[in-house]
Amino acid sequence: MEDFYDRLAPLYDLIFPDWDASIERQAEQLTGIIHERWGIGVQSILDVTCGIGTQAIGLARRGFGVTASDLSAGALERARGEAQRRGVEIDLSVCDMRAAHDHHGRQFDVVIACDNSIPHLLSDDEILLAFR
Repeated sequence: MEDFYDRLAPLYDLIFPDWDASIERQAEQLTGIIHERWGIGVQSILDVTCGIGTQAIGLARRGFGVTASDLSAGALERARGEAQRRGVEIDLSVCDMRAAHDHHGRQFDVVIACDNSIPHLLSDDEILLAFR
């Protein structure tokens, strides 16, 4: 799966009619959900399937401390460049979402896994491992 997303990374933004607008729209929607569910005190967010940064960038622009990881090194390289171009700091690293707890080694106020990442897990055991 990593190879597929590594090759897709340079083109992934093309699935959106306007990727920048989608970054902002998704950040606005996620921020609303976060504040409604967990309040305005949320500061740290872990995006365990960040891809090229669609959600992570927008949330970082809204002032959240964002840590992000993904299985694809190519997607992370793209996310790093996109975050730099937009002047936002995101702590990025390669990690399989099933190993996120051990890899990141700390707690976060909110953990997200957006888009189609969870369906890539092929069994209930894999899903439970990722959610733990």
